[in-house]
Amino acid sequence: MLVLVMGLPGSGKSFFAKRLAEMSEMVYLNSDQVRIELGLRGRYSSDDRQKVYAALVGQTKGLLNDKKSVLVDATFQRKKNRREFQGLAKKLNCPIAFIRVWAEEGLVEKRLAIEREESDADFSVYQKLKLDFDPLEGEYLDIRSEDGKIDRMIQQALDYLKLAYEN
Repeated sequence: MLVLVMGLPGSGKSFFAKRLAEMSEMVYLNSDQVRIELGLRGRYSSDDRQKVYAALVGQTKGLLNDKKSVLVDATFQRKKNRREFQGLAKKLNCPIAFIRVWAEEGLVEKRLAIEREESDADFSVYQKLKLDFDPLEGEYLDIRSEDGKIDRMIQQALDYLKLAYEN
């Protein structure tokens, strides 16, 4: 199975995605980690973003070919990047599920005021991406992130993935 966890910086998607991957025994891939591995930390041009997504697609393809379930944690701001993963899943006859994590803007601002280990995004980056986020298409689970509610979020996702996998 392939699961894409998407959302804006500060939404809590990475905190959520890491735990979901652990609970569901999926391999966890994170765009911030890949950006660092590629030597692109702090670089967010369109070309740099595409290099990160291309690397994520390549890693995902290898893992799916090895019959491993994969969870990819990234903003997925662009429809074309989401479609690349959809095409990969279709080509490999692999179920795919989308989860969008979001949070109230006040909470996002509070979270982004704290320095994070792998991401350089601040509230101004959040605001820019929010205005320029391609609309979501198709079916996806929408999860609201709230501090102290991770167990509820994980259970929602596990229930959703169980249904997605059965279909």
